[in-house]
Amino acid sequence: MMDRATFLRLGLLLGAFSATLRAADVRPRASTPEIRKAVIATIEGQLAAFRKADVGKAHGFASSELRAQKPARVFAAIVQQSYPEIWANVRAEFGIVRDEGRRAMVTVQVYAKDGDAAYDFTLVQEPTGWRIHGVLRHEPKKSGKA
Repeated sequence: MMDRATFLRLGLLLGAFSATLRAADVRPRASTPEIRKAVIATIEGQLAAFRKADVGKAHGFASSELRAQKPARVFAAIVQQSYPEIWANVRAEFGIVRDEGRRAMVTVQVYAKDGDAAYDFTLVQEPTGWRIHGVLRHEPKKSGKA
């Protein structure tokens, strides 16, 4: 049999463990209007810089980690080759911005003269504000028809 003191210690440990699990279960939620506005402003800023062919400014909207890994000219080549709608964008439409505190995600439909594509943007909160940390292009759905 368990004595009362051991039973109480076990209860405290289980309670602390449960609280730790709840704290670790951080899932992205719809962002506040302030975070949504800041995240969209960052992406819009980068897209506007690409429209003006200002690669240096566009590069400045990337996260510090990304900027350290890819100099502006390499960054430009990657965007031009792998993200053509972003490179030649004319406008964008934004989905629901979700965040988990220091990281935010949003799907953006980016339009260019030659077409459009959906991209998942991941941003990180840095001392200077929200910065773009990654972009993933949605692949077009296969119709199954030959």
